[in-house]
Amino acid sequence: MQNMRWCLATLCVGILLAGCNKEPPFVESKEAVLRLPASTENIWARSLRDEDLASLSHLPQVSDIDFVAGWKDASAPVRFSDAGLATLASLELPHLTTLFIGHCTNVTDASLAYIGKMKAVTFLGLIACPRITDVGLQTLADMPNLTELDLRGCTNITDKGLQYLETKSNWQRIEFGGCTQVSFESVAKLQQHFPNAKIKRDDQEWSYEQ
Repeated sequence: MQNMRWCLATLCVGILLAGCNKEPPFVESKEAVLRLPASTENIWARSLRDEDLASLSHLPQVSDIDFVAGWKDASAPVRFSDAGLATLASLELPHLTTLFIGHCTNVTDASLAYIGKMKAVTFLGLIACPRITDVGLQTLADMPNLTELDLRGCTNITDKGLQYLETKSNWQRIEFGGCTQVSFESVAKLQQHFPNAKIKRDDQEWSYEQ
């Protein structure tokens, strides 16, 4: 039941991010990417492998890549890794503003160094990525347009990571739900530093296993 609720929530998020009632296309291979119109703006892409991500250069208008949605099998693990995100960061995708990654053990702090080069990104979701740590968060402070960050379930982030985030001046929203090593006191301090932003931590569990 928990997994079903989470899958339904992910489905709703993807539809909302698409900006309409039509689901984004599901792509499971580079061949599926290449069959899409070059004007495609939103895709669900969890099934892509590292070697498939270069094909996303075929979509110069893409603005939203959701690596959480897009399973055929809801229990299947993600199939890309840091190497694939390095490829993604090397592509010319000037309109890519939303990047959503989740429930993934293949993504580490190395990926954040690559994502940090994607200067157009305004929203970054890293839900339940247990190999993301404070070290990786340092890179995000150098992303000029990044204003929204979802770190729910990143259980290896600590209060030290919030100090790195504090060095960036334009946050609008940061989510720390289920970040068990982040104290409520540090979240409150960060909220005081950014009074116009929405900064939240609760005890809801967003573990990788869910």
